[in-house]
Amino acid sequence: MRKLSPVLARVTLVVVLLALWEILTRLSSVSAILIVAPTTILWQMVQILVRTSNVPDFYTNAWLTIVEILIAFGFAAVVGVLTGMAVASSKAIGDAFEPILLVLYAIPKIILYPVIVLMIGTGPATKIVFGVFVGIFVIIFNTAAGLRQVEPDYRRLAHSLGYRGAKIFFKVELPAAAQTILAGLRLGFGYTIIGVLTGELLLVNAGLGYVIDWASVNYYTAQLYALIVITLAIGVVANYVVGLLERRWVR
Repeated sequence: MRKLSPVLARVTLVVVLLALWEILTRLSSVSAILIVAPTTILWQMVQILVRTSNVPDFYTNAWLTIVEILIAFGFAAVVGVLTGMAVASSKAIGDAFEPILLVLYAIPKIILYPVIVLMIGTGPATKIVFGVFVGIFVIIFNTAAGLRQVEPDYRRLAHSLGYRGAKIFFKVELPAAAQTILAGLRLGFGYTIIGVLTGELLLVNAGLGYVIDWASVNYYTAQLYALIVITLAIGVVANYVVGLLERRWVR
């Protein structure tokens, strides 16, 4: 008997679940305020994308969210990797700052959001800073862990070949730790998206979080589900691009 491929199995499962959702929604007496059929959601997505929906300024808000995520992730990636390198390269720096970083990582980030709003205001910068704060720690710790796991034999071999200082780092240590660092960047990217969207949902003044909240408070259920699916799709595409870059670097 021929084995079902994993991709086909996943597609089949999704199709079956969507079909069940459609049938049960159409046959049940549950209010459309609570749940709508997948075909209704799909139609609403089309209307949003072709600008015939009543969702306010979708493209403007979507673009703002994408820009905030890219800025937040760029900052988190650069500062996180550099901080992880510093922590891993110096025992004194690691001993001094790693316990502080661990405490900050363990703190529920949402409790500090009012402080960030108080200090920065309610503009895009607040959501960017919160996105950085949510995403940066996993990048720091993965970078430090990756560099610490590099085999000492690699360094000794590099020394024997005449490599010194920065050349050892860029030619030996960084490639050896690349997979762990990239895994941290990928996780950090996901956390950064969560941070930015959380900030938008809390501030409710612009971005995809704003239009999602608008649909929710006005009981536009079809638009709400459609906006959530579109946001998920943006996250999936972005994660796929990061995955491609990760595979290219490791290769």
